[in-house]
Amino acid sequence: MTHPTTQKASAGLALVALLTSTLAGCTVLPSSNSNTPSPWANYAEAKAAFDRIDTNTTKEALVILGFDPASLPNTRVLNYVDVVNLFGSSFRLEDLPKGVKECVSAREACQGYVLRSQTIKNQRDGNVASDLFGFKKHTTTRGWEFSATLVLVNNKVAYKLWNGTPSIETTSRETNPLGPMQSLGGVIPKPF
Repeated sequence: MTHPTTQKASAGLALVALLTSTLAGCTVLPSSNSNTPSPWANYAEAKAAFDRIDTNTTKEALVILGFDPASLPNTRVLNYVDVVNLFGSSFRLEDLPKGVKECVSAREACQGYVLRSQTIKNQRDGNVASDLFGFKKHTTTRGWEFSATLVLVNNKVAYKLWNGTPSIETTSRETNPLGPMQSLGGVIPKPF
């Protein structure tokens, strides 16, 4: 005669085995996206828009190019002290770029923007059963990011700077030979 607890455990294991074999052919592994809404679909578009900016580009023209702090989320708006602080204390005033010096002289007539745009996608792939039970996890991350710093004096660009990563692609592999047992190290009592 089989004990009821043993029957429940066997039924649970059978259900897990059935689900695992059913899901093995499906794409059910988790994925995630990190996206900053922007008018640009990719790095090349963002960089091309930035390249159309020159000194004396007006604040209104920046809006047309997509560099609008009111509609581009997570844009940091800077005052003239913040602009100088971007360069750190190692720079003396005379060492700063011309447009930044103009900003310092203009004081309240100066404004800076730090705009960031990115699209990052994390996709888990591999064997569903191995991932589900924690034996192997494989994650691929792809995307791009672009950042622009603009300094405006009297509502015209006096200085611009950019940086970014045109193509992000990383792979992460995690292997736990004991699967779910790997994390039980502190739970299982040690023999005397």
